[in-house]
Amino acid sequence: MISLTQPEIRQAEVFSRLPDRFRKPDPANAWSAANRGGQAVDSFLEGPVWHPSGCLYVTDIPYGRIFRVDRQGEWELIVQYQGEPNGMKLLDEDTLLITDYQNGLMKLP
Repeated sequence: MISLTQPEIRQAEVFSRLPDRFRKPDPANAWSAANRGGQAVDSFLEGPVWHPSGCLYVTDIPYGRIFRVDRQGEWELIVQYQGEPNGMKLLDEDTLLITDYQNGLMKLP
């Protein structure tokens, strides 16, 4: 018999948030039209990957962006391209494998 236990409840706090300079509320964005009924979306962050250096990489699906967030919570745009990046995996310390809805599997060295 499987024993079911209640998950531990933890209080979360905001470490960092996407800076306003990277927010792009565009109701004409194709991803927003398909997924949010045309409602303006300034970003949709997914695919978090921790790097051994302590930084965090995330994707922004609607705008084809990959960001790096450092240990102090500062954001840096690593790349922006035509696509819809979703999940990621660190292949080695210098290469991200990206799953992209439009482009399939991609490598970011």
